Amino acid sequence: MKGLFYLLGLLLLAVVAVGYLFGAVVPPGQMGVRQIAFGPYRGFSKEALPAGYHWRVPVYSTIHMVPKTVNILNLGTEGTQGGGAIEVQTTDGSSVEVDVSIFTRFFPSGGEDRGGPSELIQKLGTRSSLWTDRIRTAGINEIRKHLGRLSTSEFYNPHLREAAVQDALESLNGRLNNFGVKVESILLRRYTYTEERIDTAIFQKNLQDQEERLNTAKKFLAEAKADLEKVSAEWDAKIVTLRTQGENEVRVVRSQADLYETEKKAEGDLMVAKARAEVDRLKAGALASSVGADIFVGKSLAPLLASLKGGLVTELDPYNLKEWAAKLGVKEGS
Repeated sequence: MKGLFYLLGLLLLAVVAVGYLFGAVVPPGQMGVRQIAFGPYRGFSKEALPAGYHWRVPVYSTIHMVPKTVNILNLGTEGTQGGGAIEVQTTDGSSVEVDVSIFTRFFPSGGEDRGGPSELIQKLGTRSSLWTDRIRTAGINEIRKHLGRLSTSEFYNPHLREAAVQDALESLNGRLNNFGVKVESILLRRYTYTEERIDTAIFQKNLQDQEERLNTAKKFLAEAKADLEKVSAEWDAKIVTLRTQGENEVRVVRSQADLYETEKKAEGDLMVAKARAEVDRLKAGALASSVGADIFVGKSLAPLLASLKGGLVTELDPYNLKEWAAKLGVKEGS
């Protein structure tokens, strides 16, 4: 049993040793370029190897690593790669120092108008420092050439300056694409005029522009305030007018309602009075035409006549209407 374990351990070590000797791992963020040293397939692979484990035979083949991510080359006083700022001569003889960053990546394969990883290593070598030196040299030359086409005043114009940087980018790609290098972007981080008088003039010009913008903004603010006050006054007057109109309309509506209520009450009282009169008329007609009407009238008048003072009711029959009429001076038939 122990012999079996020893055998398995030896086999495992043999596999690891073979894997180490005859293979290589391309880490993430990298791509591999296989180089064949001799034989019918001598040379570099046209296509880059992706991240992962790949075969390799000592002496016969080698795998070179190339970055797959974007690389940043900083040039200028703040550049980590050194070299100092790029000095640019304008068309009118002024000197400008610029700090730039060049963003590049390597093509994973070649094409009709570009190189691939094999061209990169064949033409520039296997060391990344050689690639960086070529990018730095070509970048400085193209930036100087295209920015140098501007005058001092044009260099200050952001549109013209960015257009020159874009031209430098296109020219730089034309020089580096054949090496398998693509320039993604050129960022001009800072520029400084070497002559102090130009910096002073630019400062004064900036200050003047800012003062003009400030005065213009103050003018617009004053006009806006005046318009606001005017509009506010107009709307305040409109609000007062509308409020007065509303109050008047309320009074008119209330007076109309009161008039309507009074008219309806008067109509109602009139209808009630007419109804009562009609009831009295009908009642009187009914009493006049019925038997014993005199007795009913006399009985109805008895409480009233009983309240009279002065002996008027003496020796009178309260139910004899004729005697009451004669006593009160009412002639018969009147």
